[in-house]
Order: sequence, then structure tokens, then C-alpha cells
Amino acid sequence: MPPSEMAEDEDRVSALESKIAALQEAERSNNILLQQIVDALKLSPPQLLKTPSPEVSAPPRKKTSLRPSPPVDFNGDRTKGKAFLMSCRAYIRLVPESFDDEAQQIVWAMTFMKSGRASVWAQRIFREEEAHGLPFVDWFDFENEFRKHFTPLNSEATAINKLEGTTYFQKNRSVDDYLDEFRDLIAESGYTDKKNIVVKFRRGLDRRISGAIAGVANGRPADNDPDAWFDLAVQIDQNRAADEAFSATYRSPAPPSSLPVSQTTRGLLPVPRSSSSTPRFAHATPTPGNPVPMDIDAARKKGPVRDADNCRRCGEVGHWSKDCPRRYDVRHMSSEEAQTALENLLAKLDVAESLASAESASEEPEEDFVPRSE
Repeated sequence: MPPSEMAEDEDRVSALESKIAALQEAERSNNILLQQIVDALKLSPPQLLKTPSPEVSAPPRKKTSLRPSPPVDFNGDRTKGKAFLMSCRAYIRLVPESFDDEAQQIVWAMTFMKSGRASVWAQRIFREEEAHGLPFVDWFDFENEFRKHFTPLNSEATAINKLEGTTYFQKNRSVDDYLDEFRDLIAESGYTDKKNIVVKFRRGLDRRISGAIAGVANGRPADNDPDAWFDLAVQIDQNRAADEAFSATYRSPAPPSSLPVSQTTRGLLPVPRSSSSTPRFAHATPTPGNPVPMDIDAARKKGPVRDADNCRRCGEVGHWSKDCPRRYDVRHMSSEEAQTALENLLAKLDVAESLASAESASEEPEEDFVPRSE
């Protein structure tokens, strides 16, 4: 062997020996460290080796006495999808001990999808589960897929269009109802600018409440603080409702009727006195070129058709309508006859009053005129 090769082999051997010596020194250091740990725990090496490692077990589930209402059946209506998903989530959060894992939660939620599009979708998912397993990784994955099929499409654009219009205005609703809808629209639209939110809220708010907030001298909310505007609007609306309820209990009763007792009891209204009845047509005197139109409803106003031998007024047999004993009975008069009779009575009353005034004037003594003699 050449001397050069022998020198290389000696170098390799010396390098290996140095590495082995370093490993042995590291092993001795590890043994010393382990011995120190054992001494600190006051355990002997045999005990440490024989003691089995404790198994990590899940904490026992705490049973609750809550009995929340389960979600209502869902038929796939997109307008009710968010409410159904919220009901499922609330139930799972209140009684988590009722479910072993998220897969069981998903299957439980799908049991309420019994009709409509929801039933078709659930049946398809169950068929996929039989073939390849449940196609959802976890509950979050199930919610995302559920929103694609059963929540409103383009909800952000719909909310923005509504906020840019006037259909979301308060009108005759309370501030609480108006604020609930407004918060939902803001969340769906994605608006984050606080000043823009305040502008939209003031725009749809009742003008009286908006003016009252804007006119607050001390403590007026800033134009970039929506929560302060919301709280103050609710407070003003509640104060106004309480004031209206208080004022309603002290309202004065309606004034009594100003009609005389006799007319009130008889149910008659004052009739203006007139010397002649109002003509039924525009012209009362017919002319060759302007005749009086025929009253085609005159027969209908006289009542139902009776027998030829019966009285046309009371319907009894033995006399005609002109000789009817009830001719002057107001209850059996037509409206025109009653009006005519009333006008005749008023005319007689006017004549009687004029005669009485004339007689009283004639009975007054006349002054004797005595000429003064010069």
C-alpha cells in the first residue's frame, strides 16, 4: 500500500474515534440529566419505567336541563333560509351534549328539510352519503353549501338598491321595527362608512324624530356615531309614545248635541222654511221645445205592486188610497209626501205668526194728536 493511502486511512480512523468519543460524552451528559430529573420527581428508575402513561380522556359532558324549541320544518324558501339556519345553530349551541360530532349535527338539521326544494336537496345528499360518505367536512362546510341553495341570491345588491330607494323608510312603524330592518340592510349591503350609515338612517327616519335629534342643544350625537343616533331615536320614540298614552287618558269627552230635546228625540233635522218646494228638474214649466223629462223611477218609489182591489198606500181591502185612514200617518207617507206635508205645516206656521204680529200691532193704542193752541 502506498504511503499516501495509509495516511488517508489513519486520518479516517482518527476522525471516527473522535466522533465516537463525542457521542459517548453526550450520552453520559444525557444520563446525568435524566438522573437529575428522576431525583427531582423522587421516583426510582424502575418505578418510572413500570408506571404506564395515563390516557388522555375527554372531559365528561355536562348535562343541561334546557329544552329549547327545535327548528320548524323548512321547505326551501330562500326568504326563510337564514332563519332556519339560525334556529339550528342556536339549538346546537344550547344542547351540545345531544350530539357526538358535527356529522350528527348536519344529519339532524337535514331531518327538518321535509318538503319542497329542501326535501329534494336533502334526499340527494343522503344518496351521496350512501355511496361516498357525507359530502361535508364539518358544520361550517354545510352552512356554506346551504347558503348557496337556500338564501337570497345577490343579497348585497338587493340591500344596496333598497337603501338607495325609499321603501325602507320608517313611515308609520315604530323606531324599533325600523331599526331592526335598517341594521339587517346595512349588514347585507356591506356599508362600513359610519357617516354614510348615519345619513341613510336619518333619511328614512320620521321627520319629527330626526328634527328632535338634530335640535338637541347638549349631547347631540356626532354624524359619524351611528349607535348614538340609534339609541337616541329609540328613546325619543318611546317618550313620545308614553306622552300620547298619558294624554289619551285626560282627553275631554265629546260635547253634547246642540239640537233641542224634542228634535233629538224625534230624530228630525231642522228643515229650512221655503214657500215653495224645490223643483225636481232644471225647468218646471214645459215648453214645445223643452219638455219635462219623464220620471221612469216613479213606479219603483211607490213600493211593490199590489192587487187591483187593495189600497195603494196600506195594502188593505175596502178603500182607495185617497180615502185611506192612514193618509196622514207619517209612517205610511212617501218621502215626497212627508216633505210636502212638512212644508205645508211650516207655511201655515208662518201665516199664523204674521197674523199674530199684525193683530198685536193693531191693538197698540194710538197717540192722540192735540194741536197746540197759540
